[in-house]
Amino acid sequence: MKTLACFALALSMIAAPAFAADKPETVRITYVSAPFNVPSIVMREKGFLDEAFAAHGVKVESPEITSGAQQTQAIAAGEIDIASVLGGTSAILAKANGVDLTVVSAYARSPKAYFLMTRADGPATLADLKGKKIAGPKGTVLNQLLAAALASQKLTLDDVEYINMDLPTARAALLSGQVDVATLAGNNAVMVEQAGGKVLVGGEGLIKPTNVVAARSTFAEEHPDLVKAYFAAHLKALDFIAAHPQDALAIAAKEQKISVEEAARQMPLYDFNPVMSDDDIANLTADQSFMVDTGMMPKDNVIDIRADLVAPSAFSIK
Repeated sequence: MKTLACFALALSMIAAPAFAADKPETVRITYVSAPFNVPSIVMREKGFLDEAFAAHGVKVESPEITSGAQQTQAIAAGEIDIASVLGGTSAILAKANGVDLTVVSAYARSPKAYFLMTRADGPATLADLKGKKIAGPKGTVLNQLLAAALASQKLTLDDVEYINMDLPTARAALLSGQVDVATLAGNNAVMVEQAGGKVLVGGEGLIKPTNVVAARSTFAEEHPDLVKAYFAAHLKALDFIAAHPQDALAIAAKEQKISVEEAARQMPLYDFNPVMSDDDIANLTADQSFMVDTGMMPKDNVIDIRADLVAPSAFSIK
């Protein structure tokens, strides 16, 4: 876990704020288990987060907000302090629109884990998507996957009926025949396959998503010790996964309501190294360009990913 040790060292070097802000009694950190967020699941099951903040005399609230757009709205409203799993596209869009948000680390990279799915009798090719009803969470990596898949056929989001739904609702709508296609990941994709559905296309070759951990900028500036407390728990979860992989899979499988065997199939699809890299910056920059090109983001709102969005502490010490 050498890279994680470097990351912990980088976090320890965050400069103290110019003045000591009053320590909050409670820190609000989102809990996002889907699509297959094993570090977060382990962190909660093992009590690592509560333990880390208890050392500072601070309680933790963990609202379950799965939508990236809703997480960034909650940050903008001051309702949460840390978004524990946020799609890179959601972070970019929020920052570009003036949300007080800073990326403090990577969370995962998983292009192979995102899918456009349909029923056995659904569209056979991407070219067949024109005019179809497609459900999934807007403003997310899955939104980007859909746009990229359509663009590969010289189609746009305007060529389909795109309905905003969270993952479980999109899965249910697909299986009940209310929509033709759903953008899915994790256990929701597994459930569709188990019900006889099929993958129309996966993310590999179409997107290079980097999910991130983001904090309210003012929170990160005023309470670097509490940001460090969060990562103490996060790194402890990653160490547990490395040292006890079968136990971690069992914990994740139970939370996701899938078999341990299926969990073992999912795990290799994810890279959970939290250290931001130059490749991550390049991927996020490409994501922003793609969003501009496809009309998901106005050109006038473009930001400098490294300078405007990502905290220096998100990178390891070389």
